[in-house]
Amino acid sequence: MSAIWGIISFHHEIAQSAADIMRKPYEEKCKLQRISVLEKQNLLMGCGIQYITPESRFEELPCLHQQKNFYFDADCLLDNREELLQVLSAELSMSGSSLPDGALLYQAYAKWGIECVHHLRGLFSFAIYEPAKQTLYLVADQLSSRCLYYYRREDSVIFSTLLEPITSLCPEIRHNELFIKDFLTAPGLMPNMIPADTPYQDVYKLNPGTYLECTPEGITEHRYWHPQSTPAPCTFRTAAEYGAYFRTLYEDCVRDALRTDGEIGISFSSGLDSATVGTLAAKQLQEEGKNLYTYTYVPSEEAPSDRNRNNVLNEEKDVLSITEHYPNMIPHFLNNHGKNCLEELELVLKIMEVPFKAFINLPNLCEIYRTASSDSCKVLLSGQSGNSTVSHGYIDDVLYDLYSNHHYVTFLKYLNRYSLTVKESRKDALRGCYRYFQFATKTYRNPQFTYTPENPFLTAAILDDYPLKERFLAGGTKYFENLPSPHWLYQEMLYRQPFLTYIGELETKMGLYHGIIIRDPTKDIRMMSFCYHLPYHLFAYQGTPRWLIRGNLQDLLPASLLDNWMRYGVQNSDWFVRIIRDWNRLKPELTKTLCDNTHFPYLDNEKITCFFNNVGDYPSPKNQDTFLYLGFVYVMEKYQD
Repeated sequence: MSAIWGIISFHHEIAQSAADIMRKPYEEKCKLQRISVLEKQNLLMGCGIQYITPESRFEELPCLHQQKNFYFDADCLLDNREELLQVLSAELSMSGSSLPDGALLYQAYAKWGIECVHHLRGLFSFAIYEPAKQTLYLVADQLSSRCLYYYRREDSVIFSTLLEPITSLCPEIRHNELFIKDFLTAPGLMPNMIPADTPYQDVYKLNPGTYLECTPEGITEHRYWHPQSTPAPCTFRTAAEYGAYFRTLYEDCVRDALRTDGEIGISFSSGLDSATVGTLAAKQLQEEGKNLYTYTYVPSEEAPSDRNRNNVLNEEKDVLSITEHYPNMIPHFLNNHGKNCLEELELVLKIMEVPFKAFINLPNLCEIYRTASSDSCKVLLSGQSGNSTVSHGYIDDVLYDLYSNHHYVTFLKYLNRYSLTVKESRKDALRGCYRYFQFATKTYRNPQFTYTPENPFLTAAILDDYPLKERFLAGGTKYFENLPSPHWLYQEMLYRQPFLTYIGELETKMGLYHGIIIRDPTKDIRMMSFCYHLPYHLFAYQGTPRWLIRGNLQDLLPASLLDNWMRYGVQNSDWFVRIIRDWNRLKPELTKTLCDNTHFPYLDNEKITCFFNNVGDYPSPKNQDTFLYLGFVYVMEKYQD
């Protein structure tokens, strides 16, 4: 993998200082094995290489194609490498076994031009400049797995994997007020609304499945991929056939994510997503005589008892019940040395370069990344997107889809079996479904945008000169609070571009900083296309929630995990206990930053002060949800500092 950056000036020479300015953040913030730069009067391209695969040592980027006269720079890890090697064999000048992925992509562009995007699968972003056409192409993969930013400055286009090289080179760039308002008003943990927007005015990131055509006249975005435009990968008559196809596909997605000459680890829990990624990977790695290092967060403080007996606050026991069946799984249990979630906030902001709402989780993930890197892991697996793909299948969603499409017999069969399994009264379940589904149908038939910002520390002034509804719609965000998701809504939400670009930023930057590549097989485009076209009832076939895993991967996990349909693993269950423990140390900094804020006129200082006054000497567990919103504001304040 790589980090790339550059400038194309269509009419003027590039300042000599630009190369050093853009290179510096990569030297300071990324674990790179080497950096190369290509400079011409009106062109600058840079590339920092990570040695993830054996072939990556032979990368020579950026480069110039002498015959076809184009400049090329790439950050890529190609999953259909063998297929491309076979198709391009006549054009290749070196052995395929040692040909790096960047060189392979370079040959693909030489053969197909920009249409090469239709032949690629994997993680990639790349830049191509054709001087004769005065055209710069900037390309993102189908899911924006590798973030790429760009900025138009007079007659130049500046691009970079990181934000800092652009903002350092262009001090005239100002903060993007709309992005800040999006962050503070977006529901829950949603970090952004418009997928291409950044915290900086006129600095954008590439959207998933698109490429940009940049010329002296302007920048045009072209979409080349969307799951809706892909043909259904399979059409079968029986659930068993779909299940068998899913298993083979899942195994292939995991296998492609394992390509490295280093060790392999996984962010591991007892949830169905990462657990199945991990067990499939362990089986495949065992055939190669390799280990799989698992990293699981566990609490260091005793969390308050949970009234919901189905919630699992410490997953160590359940994780061990998995790893004991796989001798090549090497388990590690981490708790970030008992630190509270705010202690490393400034470091995480430095890495991310953008504000984030996952301030509870990210410091613990950083510990996993650090530990994996120190264990010589080059690939770290996850199952982060599995809830949308491999383990999708909440029973309410499928039951409502059956009900709304008048499949009443199937609806009743599924409801009966589910109720029997979870020991719920079928009569009560049917009555509850009827009321719930009638309300949902009425809402979907006449949708009204009723959302108002949830954060209690914002004033109404935040809505001044801020088109909240239009921002939601422009980002493709549907907001139906507490309603079941029928098939049409699932398909729309599966390809949530704001989520994809944010995850791409997180995985790219965390990987560069820690010297690893983060891979999620549950987000593979083949899996996404399969799930997009899958008959919806199969996600909870015959009333079994998350049937794709429960019905087809029974041999991988203990029955105690698979058969407990109501079980839910609570991540970071002790996060607020740590905040309470350290309150005397945290309170002065929090009050100083939040009560004396000068950045945002739409923060309610009176409510913030009132919160601290009401808390008194120590918060109580009942303050947890309110503190979460306060944390969002605190993150944005620290980011602005």
